[in-house]
Parts: sequence; structure tokens; C-alpha cells
Amino acid sequence: MDTRAQTPQDFAVGVSVLLVTIIGVLAFVQGSAVGVYESPDVQRNQPIADRAATYLVENHSVDGTRNLVRYNTSGGINASLNADSPNLDGLRDNAGLDVATERRVNPRVNVTVVNASALKAGTRDPAVDGHGQRLAWGPSVDGRTNVATTSRVVKLTNSTDQCDAVCWLVVRVW
Repeated sequence: MDTRAQTPQDFAVGVSVLLVTIIGVLAFVQGSAVGVYESPDVQRNQPIADRAATYLVENHSVDGTRNLVRYNTSGGINASLNADSPNLDGLRDNAGLDVATERRVNPRVNVTVVNASALKAGTRDPAVDGHGQRLAWGPSVDGRTNVATTSRVVKLTNSTDQCDAVCWLVVRVW
């Protein structure tokens, strides 16, 4: 029987295996479990942005079509959002976005229609209609952090100059 104790080489190999295992687990978990703690505002507001985008597409779509949104007609998205307050209070009320409690305030919402050519150029600048009006409603998002964003691909009726082929309806919530 050998009475040998642990050698420095055994210790070095054991510690190396332990460190490699710990580093591997942290690298694997970084995007999922650790990411939960990165931005709670975005995680809380993402379902609100999704709900607002779904509400806009469903309530302003032409019946029997998919993602063809009424634009410059009665009941169209343009008339609806232009008639709303600067903070889009009507949209928030109708889509059920007001979720204020003692600890949470109601979300701020920005809706923008972005032309496909702007996306291809790498920007998210709002499309402009035939009268020079930018297709953006709500408070500005500039300088905001932790903004939850959702997009829907749409086509607009009565508009040949806003969208090349399609537009993106972008809803931002913070």
C-alpha cells in the first residue's frame, strides 16, 4: 500500500478542473439566468409594447386582410393617433396599458411607422407622408435608456409614398 499524500500536481489539476467548470457554467448561464437582472424595466415593459402593437394592427387593419393597416381613411391609424393626446392617453386606455400602482407609473408610449428603405439604410427614421407629416406619435425616445421595443411589418392603405414595399410599425415603451 502506498502512503503517499496529495502532491502539488494533484492539487493543480483539481483546481484547474474546478475553475474551468465554474467559468464554463458562468459563460453558459450569462445570457439566460444572469440576464434576468440586467434591465427589469425592459422585461416589465416588453409585454406592454407587444400589447400596444397588437392592438394597433388588429384595430386598424382592413377586414379580411393580414397586416394591411388603414392609414389615411376614417378609422385609420393616422386619424386615430393624430386625434389622441401628445402622450397617447387614448391608445393607452383602449389597449389596456395603464397599469399604475403605488410603485409603478403608467408607461410612456411612442409609435413610429418606419419605411423599409430607412431600415435598409440602418436607421429607424419615421416615414413621411405626402403632406410632409412624420409618421411618429407620442413623446420622443431620444436619450432614453431601457426602452422596450416591438415591431410589426405592415402595409398602409391609401399610401404609395410612405412605404417602398412594406413599413414597420415600431412601438416603444419606457
